[in-house]
Amino acid sequence: MYKKVILVFVALFSFALNAQNYRKHKVVQGETITQIAQKYNCTPSEIFNLNPDAQNGIRPDAVIIIPNSKTSLTLTNSNSHLVSAKETLYSISKLYSVSIEELQNANPTLETEGLKMGQNLVIPIKSVVKPNVAAANKQLTDKSLKALTKSTSIQKELVFLLPFNISKIENDTINSIPSKLKKDKFLNMTLDFYSGVLMAIDSAKTVGLNIDIKIYDSEETKNTSSIPSLIQQNKFQKANAIIGPFYQYNIDKLSQTLGNNSIPILSPLSKEIGKSSSNIYQSMPTNEDCKAAMINYIIKNNGNLIAMIDSKKASLKDYLKSNNFKNRIVGLNPNGLVVKDSLRKLMVRNKVNYIILDSQKTGFILAATNAMISLMTDYQLQMVILEPNPTLDFYEIDLTRLVKLKMMYPSIVRENLSPEAEIFRNKYKKINKIFPNQFAIRGFDLAFDTMMRLSQEEDFKTVSENYTTEQIENKFNYTKNSLNTYSNKGIYILNYEPVLTLKQASE
Repeated sequence: MYKKVILVFVALFSFALNAQNYRKHKVVQGETITQIAQKYNCTPSEIFNLNPDAQNGIRPDAVIIIPNSKTSLTLTNSNSHLVSAKETLYSISKLYSVSIEELQNANPTLETEGLKMGQNLVIPIKSVVKPNVAAANKQLTDKSLKALTKSTSIQKELVFLLPFNISKIENDTINSIPSKLKKDKFLNMTLDFYSGVLMAIDSAKTVGLNIDIKIYDSEETKNTSSIPSLIQQNKFQKANAIIGPFYQYNIDKLSQTLGNNSIPILSPLSKEIGKSSSNIYQSMPTNEDCKAAMINYIIKNNGNLIAMIDSKKASLKDYLKSNNFKNRIVGLNPNGLVVKDSLRKLMVRNKVNYIILDSQKTGFILAATNAMISLMTDYQLQMVILEPNPTLDFYEIDLTRLVKLKMMYPSIVRENLSPEAEIFRNKYKKINKIFPNQFAIRGFDLAFDTMMRLSQEEDFKTVSENYTTEQIENKFNYTKNSLNTYSNKGIYILNYEPVLTLKQASE
């Protein structure tokens, strides 16, 4: 239902402050949201709901809105948590640094009815609660990770070019809107992304960012768009940044048509390598960048790199050979499988052996992981994959095997279990009646991050060259590449954590 509404209306949500129900608090040095919540006898969630940008941290002298005690939840010895999909008692206990037994004592129905999505749990507070947030990997560049805050009140214009293709939908006499939504995956992705953008616009208004938003239908196919017409109408003459279009061909065409204009153009979802242009920002890390980030991580941690590659994976072999790792590839037996002794010859005892596995053959993976497990008593080792491997999801490959090997991989998103992320997901669900998917979160992260960058005293280019930022799931670390465009090197190195069997960011 929400997608049909979004398709017809562009709704901007506003923030209203009622002086009778709320008050202000000036942050002092060293204060946390939890401490402020305890001071005013309310919950951190209530404060975050009124101050969304506080999710990125609070600074001394910042003014935040506090609900009056008469409208607050007076939980002096407890907090609350709304259970979302895929959460477990263990993950919630770690999030709030309490034991499972303490959770069960505070919520007696857990023992009889179990944990349910949408359930509101009482969280006992022992003292100051410090959420156990998954930490990001060490930065692979010298660029600092920074939570940007508003530093200029000068109005900036941000243009969105989103492929709604409204005219085609209106002229479609065969398919109704519900039918179109069922069939058109690209439209669904667009609307999910847009729903996240609307959340970002709402958050920006709440924070007080002075951003003028313009949204146009780019009417895209892979090789056509409405962009020439929009340029003729001078739609971009005041723009400080443009997000979109979606297809890389149209990104390149927009940049080429604008010529020497220095407006930053952010490609939202494409991983394709575009044409050379100094004002294009590829916001999606490429597969090659992910692979390079994983290799760099191994090198920077002084690890011993070893690769087990099946005979049909020539591209990885060529990549490793071109980077002087040809002597690190494990030889295979006549059946094309890994033998333990061949692996042992390349292992070293004085450092971690990072073993890259590249195969989608079940037999190869089983033989390779068996060899690794058998050598764990004598060597430090960790299994690595460089890109998603669907074979690892099959039941033949036991998850406990991958957990034991602490499987590590590069990812463009992190698993964020922080209270701030939970607040975002619950707010999104309240508005859209569904939890956000990857495209909705991507829409929020890119839009809000871009608005924060535009709200700095420095120009967008300078901010992007000097700061790495993080939002709900995505990291943005724009770095100029060999084509003179900017690539996002914001990549996480994740691994299976032995106790939780969850993906956690590697330290």
